[in-house]
Amino acid sequence: MGMHFGLIAAKTSVSELRAAFSETWPELEVVSSAEKFATADDVWSWKNAHERFVSAAEWTKDNQGVEAYVLCQDGPWAVLMDFSFVLPGDDAALEELSVRFGSVVSFIVETAGGCASFCCYESGQLRRMIQNIDGELTSSGSPLPQEVGIAVENYYMKETEQLMRAFGLSPPDDLPIASTSVAIATTDRTDYTQLARNVTDGKAEDSVSSPQATKPWWKLW
Repeated sequence: MGMHFGLIAAKTSVSELRAAFSETWPELEVVSSAEKFATADDVWSWKNAHERFVSAAEWTKDNQGVEAYVLCQDGPWAVLMDFSFVLPGDDAALEELSVRFGSVVSFIVETAGGCASFCCYESGQLRRMIQNIDGELTSSGSPLPQEVGIAVENYYMKETEQLMRAFGLSPPDDLPIASTSVAIATTDRTDYTQLARNVTDGKAEDSVSSPQATKPWWKLW
């Protein structure tokens, strides 16, 4: 059984993280939102009804995709769930959020691609990173107290759940917490015209000077 999720957690409230979202990613214009969900299924239904995928190659100013995100309160943590895995891997944004909130952690697990990663930022500094991509483990920073008893050298699904519990976060299967959830649908206002033209012409995508052009492989359009 696989695992597919990405999230950012900050020591703050959902309302504060929601406000920080638009300031941290100003290119993501919120076009719709909802809250006061009765069940997690209601959250997923809203998400599915409001998002619309458009690849960079198909993007035009009149044909823009819609990405849905879910925020919820999980104890002292405000959690932002990103189903594209892009935001939890945005190092500059995580650094910015940790300047604002003090403690910020991110988790990504995509077993279809054999990827699991964890980052911990504190007060604008990367304190710890663990990453497993297709069996190749890399890490930086000193081990955290929350890692005690966790086989970090085997970091993957089980170790991710253990580390989330150690931080006081709910396991992925228990998220989102419907009663505290706020769902938002966004449109990316980044101009992908040149990128779409390069793809059509068969040129390398990384010839475009944009943050999206240098995303790791799991950060899909």
